[in-house]
Amino acid sequence: MPEKPYKWHPNTISGILAKKEYLGHTVNFKTYRKSYKSKKKLDVPEESQMIFENTHEPIIDIDTWEKVQELRRNKRRPTRTGKTNMFSGVVYCADCGQKLYYCTSRYFESRQDHFVCSTSRKQGTDVCDTHFIRAVVLEQGVLQRLRYVINFVASFEDKFREIMGAKRKAEVKRELAAKRRAIAKAEKRIAELERLFKSIYEDKANGTLSESRFKMLANDYEREQEELFERITVLDDEVTQQEEQFDNLERFIEKVHKYFDLQELTPTILNDMVQRVYVHAPEKINGKRTQQIDIYYDLVGFLPMSLFQNEKQDRVA
Repeated sequence: MPEKPYKWHPNTISGILAKKEYLGHTVNFKTYRKSYKSKKKLDVPEESQMIFENTHEPIIDIDTWEKVQELRRNKRRPTRTGKTNMFSGVVYCADCGQKLYYCTSRYFESRQDHFVCSTSRKQGTDVCDTHFIRAVVLEQGVLQRLRYVINFVASFEDKFREIMGAKRKAEVKRELAAKRRAIAKAEKRIAELERLFKSIYEDKANGTLSESRFKMLANDYEREQEELFERITVLDDEVTQQEEQFDNLERFIEKVHKYFDLQELTPTILNDMVQRVYVHAPEKINGKRTQQIDIYYDLVGFLPMSLFQNEKQDRVA
């Protein structure tokens, strides 16, 4: 309202954050009316909208936009005390895959705040043993891992490309070859079904095939064709995504360049670099409580520490 120009309505903010127009795209057919008499606009499902890409200058980059969508899907609600933690919605249990709850109290010191597996808190479940990790320990562990990867890239950027390229090529090459074979096989079967459909139509026209038999075969062929077309669409999307993974490596390295002097972990840095953190159940090693964490990095996924440790050892030798 004019008297409160900075008090935006939450629905307006949500709409702005979801607009693909800010990426430089034009989106048409977003709403419709049931009839020309109705004034009420209804939303068209996103998959039915028409998107024309790169029609104007973007004002936000794709990485930021995608990160915002991810954050909005994983809303971080404050606790009853009003306290929040940057890892809320990011940290998951490595055993059952469920989120870890942030636990705090107005009587807690910051070192007592912790995360607990959501599955282990449910009654009557044996899926996951009760385990937790203190928030300060989690932050220290993630910061240490991030600094290790960033320092490696800073010192051995070309080698990092080589390591990740070899890893990607070994994984992706096999998958892409298999998916392309599956696409070729499906396309061949679709062409075969077209020939079969023409054949039974001619048989029907000649009177050698009954109407009921023709309908049954035609329905079967059409159903199989639809399933094959859907399968090809899915495979094409997967192939495109895997081919884009090579570009993602360079985008990840560009992100790392921003944090060469990383000293402190902030929500902005965490959200920019990390998609998820997986926490394992604690173990006793030599009488000490230890806990493994795995980081799923944005754009490149998991980066096993062994990849970098072996390289560093080779350089030292």
